[in-house]
This record gives sequence, C-alpha cells and structure tokens, in this order.
Amino acid sequence: VLHYLPFQALVSPQGRYLVQDYPIYYLSSASLMQFTKEKRKASKENSGETVLVMGNPSLGDEAYDLRFAEREAKEIARVYPQSAVYLKSEATKPRAVSLSPDYDILHFAVHGELNQEDPLSSALLLAAGGKGDGKLRASEIFSLNLKADTVVLSACETGLGKITNGDEIIGLTRAFIYAGTPSVITTLWKIDDRASYELMREFYTNLKTKKKAESLRQAQLKIMKEFPHPFFWAAYELTGEP
Repeated sequence: VLHYLPFQALVSPQGRYLVQDYPIYYLSSASLMQFTKEKRKASKENSGETVLVMGNPSLGDEAYDLRFAEREAKEIARVYPQSAVYLKSEATKPRAVSLSPDYDILHFAVHGELNQEDPLSSALLLAAGGKGDGKLRASEIFSLNLKADTVVLSACETGLGKITNGDEIIGLTRAFIYAGTPSVITTLWKIDDRASYELMREFYTNLKTKKKAESLRQAQLKIMKEFPHPFFWAAYELTGEP
C-alpha cells in the first residue's frame, strides 16, 4: 500500500514538504539495490547525451490524445540536440524495440495499461506500426538489452477513464531495471498537462549538471511555486539509483 504514497509530499513538523529539504528516491525492493548499483557502474561512463523520445502515439482514438506530450518531446530535443523524437504515427512499438538499446535516456510520453491478473501483460501503449497491437508489454521489456542510464515514463498511469495507481508502475519499473537501466521515473497519477510539461522541461535542463534525484527535486520545487498543490508535482517518482 505504501506504493500509493508520495513520500515527497509528506509534511514535516516545521510545515515543509519532505522534498523541500531532501531529494527523494525509491527502491522497489532491497534485493534490487545491488542490481541497480551494478547497472549504474556499467552505464555512467557514457550516459546522458542521447535521448530517444516516444510521444503521443496514434492509438486510433482522440480520447487518448496527450496534447502537451508533443511540446514536452520537442523541449527535450532542444535541451539534448542528439535526441531522436518520434510522435504520433511514428511512435511505434517496432521502432521503440529496435532503437531503445542505442540511447542513454529513454522518454515515453504515452499511456500505460495495467493487467492485474497477469502483470507481465501490463504495457506501454504505442502506435502499432503495421504489426500487432502496439502494446509494449512488461514481459517484452524484460528481454530488452538496454544501456540507458535513465528511463522516464511520463503520463504512464492510466487506462482510458480509469486511473489505477501503485503496483502496475512497479511492474513496468522492475521490467526496465532488469532490462538494464538503473533509474526509472514514473508518475503515480495523471497530473495537469501543462505542469507536467514544465516539470519535465526543468528536469532535463537540470540533468545536464545535477544528479537525477536532485534534478527531479529542483524541478518539483520550481513547479511548486506556480502550482502549490501536491497534485501538480508530487506524482513524479524516481526508482533506483539517484
């Protein structure tokens, strides 16, 4: 049940949010600690320069449209000129599978789908690209061979009309960690499009000079000034190495 709780939004006796005084990051289990540390050692020599962005994939229904995801993607490309950005019909599952092993950061501004009966069938929803249904399932993510130092799952929290929190995020997180990345950023709920866009812009700018956990913290602090309520900034979490 603690997976439902954003510790960054807990309030101290001094009336301050925990994230105002500390960078916050999570390990989904103690057994993953050694695993993520080994991944960090392997990845940190060549990390942080190239970004693969999959944004607002075409899913055949305008109700799935993520309006600010495209702006988010273009902003990442501005901060990291060596990015490869694929939007709408180009944000396909085959492209994600084939290209993801080649990049230092993977950014998915997409919807997610939870399968509580079969967690390995939980998936990121991408454009089909002519093959299959476009769902990148957790079982398939486990078998990827990634060199990425960070994976960001932005807006990866919902089936259409139903927000499901908690273990489904851990399922996808765990899959990406076993595939080779030591750090995964996810959301606990779908936050405001504009706040998400601005938070991600700040995070990627900070990441040029700061550690991941501190980059996320500084982004949350900046968003907090304009959008004080935790709804707008507390959903983002870092699991793995800081």
